[in-house]
Amino acid sequence: MSVVAYSDAELEKKILNAQADLRAWAVAHDIWYESGFTTYAQRIDGEPGQDAVTFVLYSSGPLAQMLDGDLDPPLRAQFDQIAERHGFWCENYDGVSYYFYATTEELQTSYDAYFHWKWVCSLVIEDFGDLYAELYQYFHLHPERLHSLHHREFEILLHRLFQTQGYESEVGPGVGDGGVDVKLFQRGPLGDTLAYVQAKRYSPRRPIGLEAVAALRGVMANDGVGRGIFVTTSRYLPSAEAFARRSSGSLELKTSDDVAQWCRDAEGGVVKDKSTLVSDSHVLSVLHKVERGQHVSVVHAHSGHYTIGNVFALVLKETRHAALLLILPKLNVGGARDGFDGHEVPRLDGRILGFKNSHTVFRAKRKVDDRGAVSYWDGRNLFRVWDRRPCYFSHLD
Repeated sequence: MSVVAYSDAELEKKILNAQADLRAWAVAHDIWYESGFTTYAQRIDGEPGQDAVTFVLYSSGPLAQMLDGDLDPPLRAQFDQIAERHGFWCENYDGVSYYFYATTEELQTSYDAYFHWKWVCSLVIEDFGDLYAELYQYFHLHPERLHSLHHREFEILLHRLFQTQGYESEVGPGVGDGGVDVKLFQRGPLGDTLAYVQAKRYSPRRPIGLEAVAALRGVMANDGVGRGIFVTTSRYLPSAEAFARRSSGSLELKTSDDVAQWCRDAEGGVVKDKSTLVSDSHVLSVLHKVERGQHVSVVHAHSGHYTIGNVFALVLKETRHAALLLILPKLNVGGARDGFDGHEVPRLDGRILGFKNSHTVFRAKRKVDDRGAVSYWDGRNLFRVWDRRPCYFSHLD
């Protein structure tokens, strides 16, 4: 069976056309208010996975009632027909969110690849560090996608790759950098060395000529820097290659193939079991901080759609955008009706070391809102700082 290849633009257009027709139909039937469209990434901010959600309709008005089957089944049939005409079908997720998927395996496969690509792009931030092996794996397997990155994302990716190679790396401001996108420092017994990196995220149809390569050499000469690395997602014209050869090895020309190899090497260095990144002594030191009243180290999230549950976690390590969390066991501090509901708190003593394993230590995205409140999102649960009060739970549906 042949597989139809869709471009990113075609996939995006199909979604926009479907949304436009669905919205126009709902407006014509006066059921659109309190409704809108969004993306899975904006709604969930998690990894899309297989059978990715192509887009999300949210509604708390009559459109939601209709989609739940409580209002006018013939109208619902019209809605489904419009979606199917564009290649989508709809599933009720939680009564206010409605997930759309592709109707054919070929189209769904294309959307799976597209949204995985968008997810990978969202991970390219300055401190993604060693948390995301799949980021490196993606570009190792798909170097042709490098030129589709935003130029700033490409610079940050290189910055992180050089760090995995042992360099102290500093990414430039992005504008007004004087032709130097990344600076590399390497310290040694014979003194420190400095290298300049110029990154050009160009289409393969736009080769790098002599002028661009000579410009980097000129900046190196002006600043007394002995090594330069030019990295492009395109290729080099013979004149540029000849110029680099005459530099006696001080100027290196790299392409997507080199970046793919760097990604392969970096992927191999990422620890899959995140629990091995933190020692028992570090966990105990975090617990001591909690005892001293630094409550930010303990976070809490509610779980469950039809029941009420709690998830507690200990923040083990964090950067500006990412964190490692450890799930904490819970203690029931008062319940009723045979333990089906009550209140609980996290266990906060040395016995939690027995719970530290590959399943309970996980990564999360860290965010700070306009008021300075910190939250952590793992794709399923939104954690916030625990207020030290027992939390209610109920297993009653």
